[in-house]
Amino acid sequence: MAERDVRERDILIAPNEYAYVQDLTKGDIVLYVGPTKISLSNTERLVEFREERFVPVRAEDGAWGVHANVMATSSQYIILSNPPKDAGARPVKGNNSAIELLIGRRVVIPGPASFPLWPGEQAEVIDGHKLREDQYVVVRVYDKVQGDDRPIGTETIAKGSEVSFYIPRTGEEVVPGKDGYVRTAVTLLDGEYCILLKPDGRRMYARGPAIVFPEPMEEFVEREGNNVFLAYPLRPNTGLHVRVVRDFAADEGDQIPSGAYQAGQELFIKGREGFFFPSEHLEVIGAVEATPISDKEGIYVRDMATGKISTEVGPQNYLPDPTRVVVVARSLEPELAKLYGVAPGLQPRALSIYIPPSYAVLVTAKNRREVVRGPQTRILNFDEELEILTLSTGKPKNDEVLLRTCFLQTDGNKVSDIIRVKTSDHVELDLLLSYRVSFQVRGELGAERWFNVKNYVALMCDHLGSIVRGAARGVPIEDFQSNSAEVVRNAILGEKPGDGKRQGRFFEENGMWIYDVEILDVKILDAEVKKLLDDSQRTAIVADLNTKREGFRLSGEQLRERVNQDILLARIATLIKEREKEAAAGALAEAQARSTVELERIERVGKGQAEAEALAVLTEARVTAARRQNEVEQAAMAARVEAFGREMAAFQPELLAVLKTLSAREFTAEVSRNLSPLAILGGQSVSEVLERLLKSLPIGFGPTPLPPPHAAPVAPKK
Repeated sequence: MAERDVRERDILIAPNEYAYVQDLTKGDIVLYVGPTKISLSNTERLVEFREERFVPVRAEDGAWGVHANVMATSSQYIILSNPPKDAGARPVKGNNSAIELLIGRRVVIPGPASFPLWPGEQAEVIDGHKLREDQYVVVRVYDKVQGDDRPIGTETIAKGSEVSFYIPRTGEEVVPGKDGYVRTAVTLLDGEYCILLKPDGRRMYARGPAIVFPEPMEEFVEREGNNVFLAYPLRPNTGLHVRVVRDFAADEGDQIPSGAYQAGQELFIKGREGFFFPSEHLEVIGAVEATPISDKEGIYVRDMATGKISTEVGPQNYLPDPTRVVVVARSLEPELAKLYGVAPGLQPRALSIYIPPSYAVLVTAKNRREVVRGPQTRILNFDEELEILTLSTGKPKNDEVLLRTCFLQTDGNKVSDIIRVKTSDHVELDLLLSYRVSFQVRGELGAERWFNVKNYVALMCDHLGSIVRGAARGVPIEDFQSNSAEVVRNAILGEKPGDGKRQGRFFEENGMWIYDVEILDVKILDAEVKKLLDDSQRTAIVADLNTKREGFRLSGEQLRERVNQDILLARIATLIKEREKEAAAGALAEAQARSTVELERIERVGKGQAEAEALAVLTEARVTAARRQNEVEQAAMAARVEAFGREMAAFQPELLAVLKTLSAREFTAEVSRNLSPLAILGGQSVSEVLERLLKSLPIGFGPTPLPPPHAAPVAPKK
């Protein structure tokens, strides 16, 4: 669009719009309210109210000086600055001359509202403040509030728990915060608390569960960016170090025992469970955790009242009271730490010394001494130290390099030394000896005297070396070389008694007992003497070997003859055994023959007896079977005879006629043939059977003699 001067244009103002026009001759500002049309003359110009003054509108500004009416909805409100002096003044459509304003005054106009601004007025549309239950706004009185006597500058808060939507009244303003007008209160859960710092420096503690609204001049105390803190948990193995900040009196059931307390007093709370909340009277200096002390461990504790340091030994969970005691550490130099067998530097725990088996240490303090024998662990008190021994080293033993140690080997100790001696014939020797040492308690003095001599090695080697040198001076070299062990043992350990156990050598100074000595090497320093002794010894060895060789030959011959004799005796014994074997073999053969004959006889007799017994059993079985069969047949025959009798008894008289007509011969033959079996079974004759049969018939015949088998039949009488 081409640029043109604003005065040469007509300006249209729509409804709900307005513009300012200034008369260049008088300087008056006229308000035009739409809908209307403005035709600017050469003495007029369009202006805007910016930064508390009217400025002309230029085409290059990109604006025509026309503004929309100030408008607020029902959820908004308008802060109107420099309102009209006449509260009833209302602009009309068209041009409106400027009116008198109340410069520096502000009024709050709640929505809904829409209006143009008089020249010099300013308006700010602000959304109404929606508040949740845990939100609030800070309200300040900047002018007289109708019906409210609060002085200007008074600040209050509007809580969301009391009002959910807030619009200030005229004379009040909502103070913006860091994140806007609406601020969030602090919500506390169970076991939580917050601290409010008042303008006068006092603190107020609030416990959860709660919603905490600060007063306008109060601030939440923050630590590491948090303003909500957890209460201090109380457990059986924890405690709280608490300081009284204000004088107060605790009642029964309070967090601390009842009684009067003064500011600055420190308390230690332990042996309780639950939560502890700081208050206006009490502040927590710190939580105290129990120190776990295992077995064979300890810590040093100093009493703040007396300064005495005691040792707390485990196993336990030690809970120090910071109002009475303080846990201290003990510093140990590197060299001393090496001797004690612990780490160097500051020791957070008590010094725990392990004494191995067969060792002992001397624990010393200002007014006491104690010998501790291993195996065990000893915890040193804060003022206790270990006695240090300095022992000679090298062979022979000397004090050029001393071995520092706190541990004395009381059993199985072994010390080696080289002693230079001279025999009675002035031959010098170097003896390499090994002493077996132990420490014993004898008499009234206890084990503490073991440490009376700091260098028991020097004492032992010097004294025993003197004894050995004295013993060697009374023995020639040849005897000493052949019997050096016995000479040295007798000198140091004493003569060997009947039971074979030497008494040893006991040192009263420190309870040291030498119970054995071993000669590891004997070295002759003079080479010529050594050669002579070697030659003499070689000759003696050769002679001894020859003697042993002849003895071996004699023993061999004797053994050979004894073997031959044993062989002959063995042969004789073998012949005797062979004779005895042959005799035994003959007796065995004879016994076997007799046994064979006897077995055959027994076998035959047994077989015959078995056959006889079997035959008897078989015969008896057959007889029994025949008898049973006979009984069965007799029973059957008796049954047939009885049946036949019944049949014959049933014959009619006509039978007689038939019998009479038959031939006597045929009758006789038939009767004989039929009655013969009955007669045999009954043990009777045929005539007796027939007679008995006829008597039983109803015909009444008596016994009739039977005719001979070949006789002619006789005719019966009428």
